[in-house]
Amino acid sequence: MRPGELTLTKRLLSLCALSANARVLDIGCGGGQTVGFLNGKDGVEAWGIDPKPGAGGRLIAGRAEALPFETASFDAVLLECSLSVIPGPDAALAEAARVLKPEGLLYIADLYAPDTAAEFSGLPWRVEKWETQVAAFARAGFRVSCFEDHSAELLSFWAGLLFEGGYNSNCNVSLPQGFRGGYFLAVLEKEQFTQESLEKYRREKREEAVRRAGANSPFYGEYRGRFTDADTIAAQGERILCVPLGDVARIRTLQSSGSTGVPKRIWFTEGDMERTVSFFSRGMRPLVREGGTCVVMLSNDTPGSVADLLRRGLAHNGVNCVIQGILRGTEAALETLLQAAAGAQCYVGLPAELFWLCRRAPYLRPETVLLSADYVPDSITKVLTKEWGCRVFTHYGMTETCYGLAVQCNAQGGHHIRLDDYIVEIIDPVSGEEIPPGKDGEIVLTSLNSEAMPLLRYRTGDIGSILAEPCGCGSALPRLGKIRGRREYLKNRLNIHTLDDMIFTLPDIGGYRAALDRDVLFLTLEGGSADERELSEKLGIKVKIKYGKVLPYDGKRKLEIRY
Repeated sequence: MRPGELTLTKRLLSLCALSANARVLDIGCGGGQTVGFLNGKDGVEAWGIDPKPGAGGRLIAGRAEALPFETASFDAVLLECSLSVIPGPDAALAEAARVLKPEGLLYIADLYAPDTAAEFSGLPWRVEKWETQVAAFARAGFRVSCFEDHSAELLSFWAGLLFEGGYNSNCNVSLPQGFRGGYFLAVLEKEQFTQESLEKYRREKREEAVRRAGANSPFYGEYRGRFTDADTIAAQGERILCVPLGDVARIRTLQSSGSTGVPKRIWFTEGDMERTVSFFSRGMRPLVREGGTCVVMLSNDTPGSVADLLRRGLAHNGVNCVIQGILRGTEAALETLLQAAAGAQCYVGLPAELFWLCRRAPYLRPETVLLSADYVPDSITKVLTKEWGCRVFTHYGMTETCYGLAVQCNAQGGHHIRLDDYIVEIIDPVSGEEIPPGKDGEIVLTSLNSEAMPLLRYRTGDIGSILAEPCGCGSALPRLGKIRGRREYLKNRLNIHTLDDMIFTLPDIGGYRAALDRDVLFLTLEGGSADERELSEKLGIKVKIKYGKVLPYDGKRKLEIRY
């Protein structure tokens, strides 16, 4: 007997789809309802363990603190309303971690205390604060991937057990005075590294990456410089490649942001793209559950594009992906988009474009939004959160990393990095010296597994910081903090990031374009109104405003310089 019964079990499993033919263990299985439900579903092989299990196949007697199963033998472990009654929860979590495969998932449904921890007279339940439980998960090597609050189902469940006043003479259960109980569903994933193993992995993989690049790339075989950058990629072309051209599955040609302005070509193998697909699959878990729909407003659906790789990652999670491409701003395109967006759980797109959509269609109700591919002003995040009533997540990546690099988790305490694939350093933009955690500087990348085009101490031109304190999800590994923008923009007092932070706060503004012509800033605003004199005083430059359409932006927005 538990809140929600099998209905909440199905909801819990929908947070992160079980793989076909998964091997699943239900700890504290009781009569085996969940085991019976799972067995045979998409080839799943489910086992249950309980001190007093029900009758049936694959239900065995045993303790959670000493599981009679081999190490790394299960794809998923369930703890449904059982962790709070197990005498040794730390030992049980450690055992769950032991029997799970490296990519395995721990599904938990249980009680938590929003305010104060408590124990119940008459029942063995132990109700801890969420932060306390996250700390216990972390000690066992887990971090929280997905979380949902289902306290309403707990109240309904208690209503069947307790009389008004907190007492039921039939089951002799009393609630502590003033106690507010909560019930959660969560999916936990195993941390890839400890701090110590991460350092060892980085050291070994960096040496391997340098050796491989030197042996296979004509450029890296000769290069003895301290850093590489966009100009390096643009100038070297195929000389930077580490694989034969026949092994290249995707090439992207971009206008370089470096000093030469020469286009740069980015090369990927199928293996490079598959690693991004895997990252997207894991990173999207907190945003959209199995059976949901995600509308992607980035690139088109060309094979190997960012939208295509995201679609492939979402398919692993059982999520339907609708690729809409970038917003064009026409009424016909808007109507098509609104039809696709209606009822979708998640939107992915550029910050300014989704801001525009929110102003045009404030009645939409996505559950989550992922902003990517450009600077994210806090003003945009606040408007989307308020108008759409959704949670807003951010992702940081670039074409050079095959699009994916770091994304916020459910706790939204910084961006979790692809630590198995990249080393991230923060350096002083002038001296090139490494900066300690918590301080802003230029983001520098070293790829550890890139096959086609390795990056060795690659200066991205973006400004950010490393966060070293533990995340609210339980991870103690380093993360990226807020991305402050492009170094080339931030060195000027008037830049597109400064304008974003100011103009997107104006009431009813749907978007803008900006052009600087000597000592006059020309703004084109879509919607709303603004005072030229007030903006001139705030920006310290004469401002001239006109009103009109601003889409399409065609990618990252810039301050146009006309002189």
